[in-house]
Amino acid sequence: MATLSHYQTAKEALGLLRLLAEDASTEGLRHPDQDQQAYWQSADLQVVPNESHERPDAFEQHQMVVFSRHAADVGWALFFVRDALRPYLSADNKSLVFGQIGLALRRAQAAADPARASPLLLAVIDAAEDVLEAAESAARRSRRRR
Repeated sequence: MATLSHYQTAKEALGLLRLLAEDASTEGLRHPDQDQQAYWQSADLQVVPNESHERPDAFEQHQMVVFSRHAADVGWALFFVRDALRPYLSADNKSLVFGQIGLALRRAQAAADPARASPLLLAVIDAAEDVLEAAESAARRSRRRR
């Protein structure tokens, strides 16, 4: 169960991630997990540079796939978002959480300058912050009921 300290830690991590995303020099930043998996392919969301990187999956029809020339940059943001939100993620909600983030990513991709990764990264972070606030609000309501 997530606590207030989990909330504060996640909020700070997302704030630091935002600072990195706002910097124009995010190219080349990687999460340690990207050594094994260069692009985000988890929780029913795939962010890959082109169709040749799609991972066959038994639940493929449920997968949201986002193709982006900035897939590696978006990937590091998603890995760090996963780490920040870990206390709030479960097997029951992770597909929903990353589905919401994927939808935000698609909206940003449709409106963004395709040469820049930062609008996509900021969309991921904004959506993650929305998830965090909703999860913490639900946790507060639950604590008040006890």
